[in-house]
Amino acid sequence: MRRPRVLLSLTAVGLAGVLATTGCGIIADDTAATVGDTVIPASEVDALARNDAFTTALTAQAIEDQQPGVLDGASARQVLSFLITTEVQAQEVARFGVAPTGDDLEAAKAQAEQRIDEQAPRLEGHARDVVLRYLVDGAALQQALADIDPSSDEDLRTLYDGVPSYWDQVCMAAIVVPADDVAAARKALAGGAELEEVVDDVEGSNLAATPDQCLPLKYLPEGLADRIGSARTGRLVGPVEGAIEGEDSVVWFEVESKPRLSFEDARDQLEQIAQAAAQSGPGVWLNIRVNEHVTIDPQYGSRTVTSQGSGLTVVPPATPIGAAAPSGSPDDVTAGAAGATP
Repeated sequence: MRRPRVLLSLTAVGLAGVLATTGCGIIADDTAATVGDTVIPASEVDALARNDAFTTALTAQAIEDQQPGVLDGASARQVLSFLITTEVQAQEVARFGVAPTGDDLEAAKAQAEQRIDEQAPRLEGHARDVVLRYLVDGAALQQALADIDPSSDEDLRTLYDGVPSYWDQVCMAAIVVPADDVAAARKALAGGAELEEVVDDVEGSNLAATPDQCLPLKYLPEGLADRIGSARTGRLVGPVEGAIEGEDSVVWFEVESKPRLSFEDARDQLEQIAQAAAQSGPGVWLNIRVNEHVTIDPQYGSRTVTSQGSGLTVVPPATPIGAAAPSGSPDDVTAGAAGATP
């Protein structure tokens, strides 16, 4: 049998390389996003996006062409991504209690200033202060995560308490089937095949999740989270269209259980998170925290995507302001030879 593909492999270690989504909601006119109780003003995003020295400093990370949103296109969304990351990072430094002070703070600032002078010498004023804060807090958080002891209840509890919704999980089987092979998958399921067997029988299909590896429900791809959250256990649901952005494919899934993990139940996952963060840097942990505490005004972005290589990216609004949302028919549902509802 084929190994599960990356789509739903949202284990603690895998989160750094997969889709992560934030909530959206109408906020204040000058609010581009909120991180917990902290507002990131659209006016600040706009000002930094028009600062040539600042945007040049950010271009070390290549950005893809994106459709313009209310903010001034891709540059502004890249700036917003940076400011979200900076604020989440700062809040974690405070929560972990590792903000440098005194001589340690001066040494950290001096090191950051040297890095700015070498890599972005034209930065000045507020733009320079923003980057300085990012570098100082980033170094402090990286050290704090590297110092976490996976055998320490206190250290693991700090991680556990930081992402409450991460522990609302789902244990399920799921497969991804190319759109061209939906008919073959339907036939196999109608004949009584299990999802894992469909993967063997239908060319191009992939096993996306297995019940023995539970996944955080909130962190699933946007096109699947609501359907899975409302699905009844033991019922086969699908084909779900549009679950995987950029792919012409559908998903079938069957939920086995929806546990809320206690601290003890979550210990194995917490140890994986701690080890991954220590080895790969704060990005692993920040990617998880973004889902917990970030809300983007839908005028400025539809969600965030996180990846190990390029960090956090704000995706343009799915529907331009004032345009009607696309309509579509509900996905149908099949269960073996008979239909069923989630």
